[in-house]
Amino acid sequence: AITAVSLTSNADTGNVSSYNTASITPGANRLILVAVMNSDVAPVTVPTLSGNGLTYVQVATRDYDTDASPARVVTLFRAMGAAPSAGAITIDFGGTNQNGCAWHVCEFDGVDTSGTNGSGAIVQAPTDFNDTTGTSSSVTLAAFGDATNNAAFVAKMHNRAEAATEETGWTELSDVNYINPDVGSAVAWRLGEDLSATYSWATTGRWGSIAAEIKAAAAGGAATAAPMRTRQLALTGAGL
Repeated sequence: AITAVSLTSNADTGNVSSYNTASITPGANRLILVAVMNSDVAPVTVPTLSGNGLTYVQVATRDYDTDASPARVVTLFRAMGAAPSAGAITIDFGGTNQNGCAWHVCEFDGVDTSGTNGSGAIVQAPTDFNDTTGTSSSVTLAAFGDATNNAAFVAKMHNRAEAATEETGWTELSDVNYINPDVGSAVAWRLGEDLSATYSWATTGRWGSIAAEIKAAAAGGAATAAPMRTRQLALTGAGL
């Protein structure tokens, strides 16, 4: 069965263009998901990640609050390797200083190890946002390929420096906030299908969120189903 742990999470309001996480030690052939939440003048910058001898691949990005300053964006990255090394992850914004950045680094075991850099473990990664107001976020997922053994994941960001509450039946992995500008960020997961990944909080505010379906390893070894891009091309006939 799929299991999940938080490797590290934190936030930094330094006006800089690069941030470093605490040192982590990823496990071999485990899916690493990194959710990065950052704020800057629009259009906001999507970072690149490096470290641990791994290649971090951008899965999805959701910007919101783009009519404000600073605007905000949440991005999800994946990685996987046979022999990762211990060390920090560098979150690099290419020379563009940010107003703040939060990060959540999570590790999933018992997942599909096919493809490259965790591609076989991510089936879908929809996003959603609200640029008006609200006290909850929700992302709709398509029906799971395996409603019992696959897992759901959600990364949420909203415009208040306050803790949020995960949906009943989910397990929160980390919850990190920062101020000036105010940002609340959190990630959670659950085993089994849930087609509406939600979070709630106390003070009304705009939000952006990314959800994902994580594919379980087949009994006796890694599953060999096509990774997310191949499956979506087959379903839609169009590129991502």
